Amino acid sequence: MNSSRVEEVAALRAQKKLDRKAEEEANLAQAEAESRAHEANMARIAKKMARIASEQSSAPEPVAEAPVAEEPAAEAVVEKPKPVAKKKKVAKKAAAKTKSKPRGRPKGSKNRK
Repeated sequence: MNSSRVEEVAALRAQKKLDRKAEEEANLAQAEAESRAHEANMARIAKKMARIASEQSSAPEPVAEAPVAEEPAAEAVVEKPKPVAKKKKVAKKAAAKTKSKPRGRPKGSKNRK
């Protein structure tokens, strides 16, 4: 190999190494940012759940009332059945007959064996 070619390969390897290191650092930074955002979200949810729990524990329990019997209606409401619309029948068109493909060799063909 040519000495300049060896130097180019070495330079490319060094550049790739730097690129991989930068990519790894970027991935770590992104993971850390996602972790911080998740922790903040979980803290917000925990705060909200604590507030809901304290509201439920301080609220007096509702007193169950005796069930009230419904009075029968004086007049029964009769619903009229809705008129059913008739569907129009659509006449189907007859499918056009197509000629089937001939099978085998054509008659009068000279390509016999």
